[in-house]
Amino acid sequence: MSYDTEHVRNVGNGPTMITGLSTFTELLTNTNLADLYIAIRLSPGVTAPEIADQVAVSKKTVYEYLHRLERAGLITETKDDSATRAYNAEDFELTLTIRGIEITITPKLVAVISRSDAYPIINRICDEHGFVTFALAHDLINAHSDGEVTIRQIAALTDLSHGTTYDLLEALYEIHDIGGDGPSPTTYSPADVAEDDLFSELTDNK
Repeated sequence: MSYDTEHVRNVGNGPTMITGLSTFTELLTNTNLADLYIAIRLSPGVTAPEIADQVAVSKKTVYEYLHRLERAGLITETKDDSATRAYNAEDFELTLTIRGIEITITPKLVAVISRSDAYPIINRICDEHGFVTFALAHDLINAHSDGEVTIRQIAALTDLSHGTTYDLLEALYEIHDIGGDGPSPTTYSPADVAEDDLFSELTDNK
């Protein structure tokens, strides 16, 4: 039997135990927790000792984080060949609607947040402009890699300066390994695009 209610959908034979919903949002502010979740996601079946060698926290903190992630339903325990505890990461989407703006938190965004120590521009945008602006800029930069928008258009849509937008673009290109040896998408300086044409260009490209 499946249940679909106002707040809960896709429930099969009864609801799954999920507690500690604050852990979901902490993935966006605690880079060590995010890094541990992503490490498990990239290495299914990884054991706790193996995880401890990959992250920059104490062994005690590793086990604390594993417990929190498991209680939140973000990871599940398995057994390896030696019966040692091993873990797999679960996919998730956490969608919030605030003041009519809908934002969805996914492992892809968490993976970027986990790199914020190496790329301070990520924390700077989240702290100074908010996570919605960061998530919007992230998605627009992905569109930029496909040649759909320019840096100027991203800056206008997110209300970020051109310099800040370019710094974030460089960071995300490295994190997502966009570009490689192929030709880079065309970018434009402020003088290349007339202000009146900005949103019409975006509309025409859809």
